Amino acid sequence: MSSDVLNHRPDGIPLSLARSPWEAYGSRVHVFPFIADPVKHVEDVRNLQMREDDVIIAAYPKSGTHWVWEVTHMLLHQTTEHERRTKEHLMLEATPDLQTIMDEPSPRIINSHLEFTHLPQEILTKRTKIIHLIRNPKDTLISLYYQYLAIASKFTVQALLDAAIQNKLMFPSQFDYLRQMSQFQQEHPDHPVLHIYYEEMNKDPDRIIRQLATFLDVAGSDKFLQEVKEACKFESLKKIEEDEKKELPENLDRLCKENNVKVKMIRKGIVGDWKNELTKDQSDQLDAYIAREMDKGLDFNFIYE
Repeated sequence: MSSDVLNHRPDGIPLSLARSPWEAYGSRVHVFPFIADPVKHVEDVRNLQMREDDVIIAAYPKSGTHWVWEVTHMLLHQTTEHERRTKEHLMLEATPDLQTIMDEPSPRIINSHLEFTHLPQEILTKRTKIIHLIRNPKDTLISLYYQYLAIASKFTVQALLDAAIQNKLMFPSQFDYLRQMSQFQQEHPDHPVLHIYYEEMNKDPDRIIRQLATFLDVAGSDKFLQEVKEACKFESLKKIEEDEKKELPENLDRLCKENNVKVKMIRKGIVGDWKNELTKDQSDQLDAYIAREMDKGLDFNFIYE
């Protein structure tokens, strides 16, 4: 297993974030260090067999997947015990041997940043429930920056901003991701999809957790839902990560240890942190980019504070 993905290019972009050299089915192929053949992996994922009670959490990177995955686990399993594993155990594009997902007992909570064209195609025939997460692009950018800062010392906010605006990141732009979500719903208007805004989850977790329980068709007394909310507070999840109580997949754990890298997915968990990180010029650049993308048509709005 190569650690080259943990290095960075002269412009500061980590190789693991640089634009993918492969495309399949009209979409950029995500590249992970333990996937020997990324294009073949796309085919394997597309052909993955789905079950009637599967749930998929679909989100652009850094939109709150870890948070909602934990809540969904508690709701489906009727527990307030935290899942002992990280979500990467059931992350489609980061799982080299998909047999591990096949062997996962039901109900499976699968997660992915992939566009629909790369997701299991049985989603349609099995009418798989999809929880779709949305977060404003400014906070998403800053969250992504801090995730990769640990593995690329020369990495800067400006380097990431330039790469995002030029559409040179490994994965499609956040706007392309949201447009394909809109297209999926237009083509399949009866498919069960629940849209969750990160900012609303942050502001009013009681309402969003109840929406999730209803969508998942699980029992949820007021007392139980309150306990789930308390168990999944940001401070609790951050403490669990800091204490390294979550079990990483073996390949990811080995890669991190070999390169002395700490996986940090949970940082502040607030809305509007971009104000503390972006300069006025950077904020203006991002505003102009967002406006151009919104002019191309988008069914989703953003909440910035």
